[in-house]
Amino acid sequence: MVMKVFRITTEVQSTKTIQYCIEAESWLDANSKIIEGDERGEGEVVDENIDWKTEFIIETTFIEDLDN
Repeated sequence: MVMKVFRITTEVQSTKTIQYCIEAESWLDANSKIIEGDERGEGEVVDENIDWKTEFIIETTFIEDLDN
């Protein structure tokens, strides 16, 4: 039997916990800088939880046959 190589792409739901250090005049001002995008993505990921039960295949591509 000839083995084959496939590239399989999946999607899975995950939740990231991100911490920000924001200079602001108030709690509301700090929150708005994140929510409105001024600081969005500038935080540090401190945790990531992946829900493997939600994983599903979105694409499979044949790459090559392996010669023995």
